[in-house]
Amino acid sequence: MTADAIGGRILDTSALAAAARGDLFMRALLTTAHEHVIPLLAPATCVADASADLQPFGRDALTAIMRFPLVAFSPLEESHAIGSGILRSAHRPAPTTHGHVAYLAAARQWPVITSDPGPLRTLYPAVMIEAMP
Repeated sequence: MTADAIGGRILDTSALAAAARGDLFMRALLTTAHEHVIPLLAPATCVADASADLQPFGRDALTAIMRFPLVAFSPLEESHAIGSGILRSAHRPAPTTHGHVAYLAAARQWPVITSDPGPLRTLYPAVMIEAMP
């Protein structure tokens, strides 16, 4: 992540869960975002999936991360639901979460922070990825 980056970053389920677990890469990313005022977007579907994957302590950490000033929650609004459904329609059975992330990445032209870019690239081949180690 560079200071001259345009726009923000989208945090997928793997990024949110890693951040909640205290992953060093994600801690550095959150610090860099804060220092350089880079907005981070957390799709509702990813927040839900990360919450399901975390133990209670991790859920508390995720709640704290969601309160960071530069982290914005993106609900699954009607336009997002329809747009992600259209992306998913050609690649059944694609999960709703991947569709939501791919839709947001296409709409905003922001990179996605993820440990698993494959499903996103299937739905939206031009997706920009910042892979987690």
